[in-house]
Amino acid sequence: MQFSFKQLCKKIIDVDHNIRFAGVINSNGRLITGAVRGNVQFYVDERNREMLFMEAALRTKMLLEFDSSLGLMNFSIYHRKNVITMEFPVGNETLYVSAERDFDLNKIPFKILEILRHVNILYNVI
Repeated sequence: MQFSFKQLCKKIIDVDHNIRFAGVINSNGRLITGAVRGNVQFYVDERNREMLFMEAALRTKMLLEFDSSLGLMNFSIYHRKNVITMEFPVGNETLYVSAERDFDLNKIPFKILEILRHVNILYNVI
């Protein structure tokens, strides 16, 4: 059975009502696909989103360089004034998730990680 990145993004959006956006970014920082909750407005315009995604892909790639000494990277979290963002490595891609600040940092990232583990074990992520 195949599990698409689009399905993955929709599943992530459904994890918690505070999740604003979930998208899969390729290794060059290009958005492959994504899902947005309802009529959520982005805090950055399209041009700056491209830059944000390129930075996220590069940052994830750089953090993975330390896997041999620090252990596998599960995810990274960035807590900003307006939003919380998270980055999860998914093969050669990055799952980028943004959420409202009311987001439960102690539970939701681990729920997302569990979904990723389930998908990687039971499905081929494409």
